[in-house]
Amino acid sequence: MSFSLSTYLSVLSHRRALLFVLLCMLTFVASDPSGSRAHVPSWFSIVFWPILFTVYLGHYLLGLWVAASLSKAVPHLRIPSPVIGLFALLPTIMLCKTAVQFMSNGTFPYNFEGQLVFYFVSIQALETVYYRFIFPELRKETKAETTTRHLVVGGEKVELDKLLHIEAREHHVHLTFDNAKSLARARLRDIVAQTKAEDGLQPHRSWWVARDPAIRAERKEGRLILRLRDDTEVPVARTRVDDVLNWLENHIHPAQ
Repeated sequence: MSFSLSTYLSVLSHRRALLFVLLCMLTFVASDPSGSRAHVPSWFSIVFWPILFTVYLGHYLLGLWVAASLSKAVPHLRIPSPVIGLFALLPTIMLCKTAVQFMSNGTFPYNFEGQLVFYFVSIQALETVYYRFIFPELRKETKAETTTRHLVVGGEKVELDKLLHIEAREHHVHLTFDNAKSLARARLRDIVAQTKAEDGLQPHRSWWVARDPAIRAERKEGRLILRLRDDTEVPVARTRVDDVLNWLENHIHPAQ
């Protein structure tokens, strides 16, 4: 499995991934695999585990960045995740040993090599579960979320690629989609402010039209209108005729 650093971070920030991490930490805290609980204050384990995870994650991300940099220099180079995990685990275990011996006043006999092997095997098992069953699904979800743009209309998300046009009427906006219509209490200018030129245009103060190859400019009773794929006739304000024609030339009929 290969992925970018940005993909790893976006998946890790998903609430299900964070829940998995939290459950892993709670398991380690409850099981006390190092056996140090009797030698350190009870609050220490609760506070210190998130710190250890942060240290591990920081070095893991550094390892991913180094691996990505090396892969660019050597295209066919692939660094296995256990190698990156070991790189991240070494400073984490060293910090754990130092902190536990300090908090126990040197009374706890910390077995560095034994702890390193135990946590390496445990973390590899957990990462196997994560990369096989959790990461792929969350990766698909986060990718879908980033590729699908939305507009916020009346506090609700609207998929931009399914929107055909919006008409403002008094304090409401009428939204027309491919196969549906809806009404929301919102201001058209607030919606238009979320769009880009390549998304569509506002030919009239009461209308916004999504970019669509089916849009045609026509003359009706001496005035310019836009005819849409659903046969809707959208008026073009006289002051916006030039802007609309330029937009059509750049975004709808660039070859003409």
